[in-house]
Amino acid sequence: MGETGLPSFGWDGIALSFLSLGAVCLVAYLALRFLAGRGIGRASGGVRVLARCPLEPRRSVYLIETAGRCFLVGVGDGPMALLAEVDGQAVKAEMPAPAPGALAALVGKLLNRPPAGPPL
Repeated sequence: MGETGLPSFGWDGIALSFLSLGAVCLVAYLALRFLAGRGIGRASGGVRVLARCPLEPRRSVYLIETAGRCFLVGVGDGPMALLAEVDGQAVKAEMPAPAPGALAALVGKLLNRPPAGPPL
């Protein structure tokens, strides 16, 4: 029987595989650079995240603004949950410079709750 025309699995095949992988990576990089310049993959519209407070590795609380209204939203393993609607004017008045734990203090002020003490 003769040769079947299949490629060999020597250094030629490995070099061709790395060359192909490099070409795919280059095309993906250029596509991302081109599309990022066009605004694709970025947030757009009227929804803005004002603050985020991670509670656990897969659970967080977000303060979002849309159409002049502010919402406190819980995000975790399940679906998102609306926790509260807060006054947008009060949020803007109380919005401090970003700092660790700022969301918890802001939410406490907006819900008229005293700040929590240090963790035990």
